[in-house]
Amino acid sequence: MVTRQERALRNAVIVLAVATLMLGGLLFWSLRAMAILKGEAAEGEASDVAAAGGQPVTDQEWMEELQKKHGDEVLLSMLNHIVVGKEAAALGITVTEEEIERELKRGMSGYSSEEQYYNQMQSELGMSRQELREETAYRLTLQAIATAGITVSESEIDDYLEQNAERFTPRKQMQLSLIQTATYDEAGTVMDRLEKGEEFAELAREVSIDEESRQHGGKIGTVEEKDPFWPEELLKTAAGLEAGDIAGPLQMDGGYAVIRLEKLIDPGKVDQEELRGMIRQQLRLEQAAPLQQVERDLRAKYDTAIYIDNSLQD
Repeated sequence: MVTRQERALRNAVIVLAVATLMLGGLLFWSLRAMAILKGEAAEGEASDVAAAGGQPVTDQEWMEELQKKHGDEVLLSMLNHIVVGKEAAALGITVTEEEIERELKRGMSGYSSEEQYYNQMQSELGMSRQELREETAYRLTLQAIATAGITVSESEIDDYLEQNAERFTPRKQMQLSLIQTATYDEAGTVMDRLEKGEEFAELAREVSIDEESRQHGGKIGTVEEKDPFWPEELLKTAAGLEAGDIAGPLQMDGGYAVIRLEKLIDPGKVDQEELRGMIRQQLRLEQAAPLQQVERDLRAKYDTAIYIDNSLQD
């Protein structure tokens, strides 16, 4: 389970840094469309894919419509995968399974489980686990190409860590559930009902005015102790609870809250080697050309030709 604020931040990152995921998800349809348009549909495959009021929609009509709406993006994505693969081979760049797994785990931060993360990616991006792994590998390969030859010294990493010490200080994380009400008195009534033994999740589904958490029995996911998107007093109170404890009413935007601490997560020690590696790559990317420019340059380097629409030519 991820909070609304974390979801907003994650979506912004997806738009800026993982746009290839959405494009990559269309590769299957592009390949299928090319086969159909060339008359290479699988033997025995039905020509109609849907019907309404007795009027059929054929496989070819469907693919032609997809091509009109998404063809440009899919074609460029396919070409990018080709030229990035060629350049990686030329430079001897490979991305290991460990690197892919580490990158995926970073993306899972803020989710209650690995399964919840993959379900959310399937829902929001329409991508399976395998497609996410493939596009993560592509993005890591592209970044490695973009930063090839760029060096960052240990002293530069030290300076960055010093200037951003607060950012890298481990913070407690809390898995919380919440019931939000419009008024203080309503929150007080919720406390009374909980003290009489009613189940938190059932009560959240019944009375909480927070639409997003209500459908999950009040669960709001993992929140850091100094998360700027949540009221300071609410987080301070939560940090002082034991697992299973309930507190409220607490004021928050849009009303009052009754909270329950599900689990307090000790962040433990930061892996310094991994942290320095992340910072090194970030500083290298800051010096590198934008990734879209790298893709354009590689398409030019490998004599990419597009025959169907000159507007796609660089």
